[in-house]
Amino acid sequence: MIQQIVDSKIVTQKPKQTRVSEIEAELDGLWSQFNENINGGETVMRACMSNLIIYCETDDEAEVIGQELITIVDAHPARVLLLVGKGVKGTKGLQACVAIYHTTVPDGLQVCAERIDVISNVNEMERLPSVARSQLIGDLPTALWWASRQTPPDAGDVFLELAELSDLIIYDNMGWVNPIKGVATMTRWVASQQDDQVVYNLAWRRTAIWRKLISQVLDPRVAPSALSDLRMIEIDHGPHALAMTWLLVGWLADRLNWKPVDGKSLSNSKLIWNFMDKGKPIRVYARRLPEGEPVLYRLLFDSSIKRKKRHICFERQDMDQIGIVETSENTTNRSYAAQIPKRAVLVSAQLAHRDRDKLFEHAVKSANEMTELFQK
Repeated sequence: MIQQIVDSKIVTQKPKQTRVSEIEAELDGLWSQFNENINGGETVMRACMSNLIIYCETDDEAEVIGQELITIVDAHPARVLLLVGKGVKGTKGLQACVAIYHTTVPDGLQVCAERIDVISNVNEMERLPSVARSQLIGDLPTALWWASRQTPPDAGDVFLELAELSDLIIYDNMGWVNPIKGVATMTRWVASQQDDQVVYNLAWRRTAIWRKLISQVLDPRVAPSALSDLRMIEIDHGPHALAMTWLLVGWLADRLNWKPVDGKSLSNSKLIWNFMDKGKPIRVYARRLPEGEPVLYRLLFDSSIKRKKRHICFERQDMDQIGIVETSENTTNRSYAAQIPKRAVLVSAQLAHRDRDKLFEHAVKSANEMTELFQK
């Protein structure tokens, strides 16, 4: 059964079930069918930029990822190995299936992805890294997208062995069950890698528009006293967005040379960090809203001095815009396009950028220092 995704030229078939030992033979069979069906003078071409290993834990997660793959391989053709660690219960051994993603080009067909699914139960998941290793195309770089909600290092050997196969590791801390513990565990692991691998958090890309607007609006050349007089920041975020908030505050602390002093939970939904900036105290409050999307909703920078009120507030107006409101004189309320990017778009964009991002690494280091305050 041929399936074509709306608004995309990429076409695929329903994955064909096979044994792990017969994956390559089954893929060869699919290639043969393509060559048999091609018209005279046309060819079947292959586009493949890398190996992409994706690890998730459940069949439901795998189904969502399957829908996202069209966007990813359209931008970044790859051999995709989708590994499911805790798939269908009650089955013995590993299950596998294969599929090919292709599109029509003037000279025939272009294959932009070979998809290999390997589904394990909880007792067999330790075999997944060895299966992945045997299916990699040897002369191509390898990326690991850790799509599980489990903090990567807490998964033990499965993560560590998959990471060893990879040049680039992509993870996402959205939805972690224990974000404070997760941030601490992951930032320590990232710091320990030094120059071994390139590691990225999708949350870093999700904060890009906020970082850009903050840098522009609070630039000392634009707002001379906004940072020098800053005393407090209030942040409102949606459910499952605390770890992203943590990274944004880490970026601010690193860029502005704030020294973390202490931090604590004020309630189940509110945290506070205290920093020192050249002898001046700065407090940052983070509050989780009772409902909403896993995004940042509001950042208020309070630079008030005595009776002189000075606020600069960045607030999401809807899913497509962020508004900026200032209380100082001679300012006009503004709004900027800030569409929330889909996860597949973030992943495909990251696959195209494999150089180290020192700004991100410094923000992670600062976030780790903030985490240690909660463990004292």
